Amino acid sequence: MSNLEEGITKFALHWEHAAAPSQAEIATLQDWRDVLFARRLIGADPLRYGGIGFGNVSCRCPQGFLISATQTGVLPTLTAAHFCTVTGWNIAGNQIHARGPQAPSSEALSHAACYAAHPDIHWVFHVHSPALWQAAERLGIPATPKDAEYGTPAMAEAISRLVRDARLPLLLQMAGHEDGIIATGHTAAQCGMLLLEAVQNAQLSSALRK
Repeated sequence: MSNLEEGITKFALHWEHAAAPSQAEIATLQDWRDVLFARRLIGADPLRYGGIGFGNVSCRCPQGFLISATQTGVLPTLTAAHFCTVTGWNIAGNQIHARGPQAPSSEALSHAACYAAHPDIHWVFHVHSPALWQAAERLGIPATPKDAEYGTPAMAEAISRLVRDARLPLLLQMAGHEDGIIATGHTAAQCGMLLLEAVQNAQLSSALRK
């Protein structure tokens, strides 16, 4: 298993170095990733998580799904070279197959769980929001078990159970992954707007409680 920044990759990675996706393939992912970075929902902060990068974005594609690469959290914007294609996965077997210029995010197994469990999920945004994570129960956001750690089959299987019959778009709290939130949906805009509105609601809710 690869020990990579932006969290430790806990799955067995079968990665083939290959050309980057085309600009057309990653344009919408790139745009939304810029938005989420600007709002500090994706990034790297020396005062959070020991400075390790956090957050990633993906979308379904004919070969599997495109996802931002590991070690990219600190970058304010991404190019096509910062994305790769996950071409296969085995959740129970804890394996990911991928190809591209860089290895996929350490959360690739969680993204795979969303696409495998619900055929109408075409976009997955994984962000870190302390305000939304802490307000999740109060806002009625479903949560994975606290003992399911990020990047593991336990987390992926918990996500699968939550999204399998869910109405989209959907937010999930990764209760065992500090500040981790997942947004899934039919479209990128649907995912992104749901997420941004929920963060705003969480911040307002928190302010009113003080």
